Amino acid sequence: MSWSERRIMAVAAVNNAECYLEIGVNKGETFLNVPLPAKDGVDPQFLFDTSAHSSADVRFFSQFSDAFWISGNPRTYDIIFIDGLHTFEQTFRDFVSSLMFAHARTVWLLDDTLPCDVFSAIPDQEVSFRERQRARLPGLPWHGDVYKIVPAIHDFFPTFRYATITGSGNPQTLLWPARRGTFQPRFNNLETISRLGYFDIDPNIDLFNVMGEAEAVDQLRADFAGSPL
Repeated sequence: MSWSERRIMAVAAVNNAECYLEIGVNKGETFLNVPLPAKDGVDPQFLFDTSAHSSADVRFFSQFSDAFWISGNPRTYDIIFIDGLHTFEQTFRDFVSSLMFAHARTVWLLDDTLPCDVFSAIPDQEVSFRERQRARLPGLPWHGDVYKIVPAIHDFFPTFRYATITGSGNPQTLLWPARRGTFQPRFNNLETISRLGYFDIDPNIDLFNVMGEAEAVDQLRADFAGSPL
């Protein structure tokens, strides 16, 4: 079981999820293994035969997410996994667009929210890989600049709580509707956030609310305890 699948199913056990959306399905490693009854997958180019898995409840949309959101196809989702183009702008737009198709117990999982180094934080994959090879570094990790979504949510969505999960797979941020106990914007300017670089992460790491997977799910469970089903 992958870390994404494991985290999604841990969330499903908390909010009794039945309907799941995945943006950026690619080869389907996560999507095909999430055993929820209703699932929608969105990707401009699926790298597997979707017809073998399609049904009335399991649907595939071969398009960019921008086109998906304005189509008549989205339904109301319990869990939304955003793993798309590895850019802050697209991830932010996907999150904002998805709010129309969410409810009080919808939970989001945002992928790639803490890059491992300055090379993995380059949003252009080709450039990221080329510069890593020029630096003679092993492997090809790539996260892009999705990390900027966390300060953006911190500053502009005070009615959401979140936790950035590390230490048990790829860094991901779990996000759910819940009022925070305190709120004070750090940047208060989306342009400033969009210009943040990799070396701005460490001085602002407190904004990411980094914790282990079990602790993040425990926080989600505590916030949802007693809330209406």
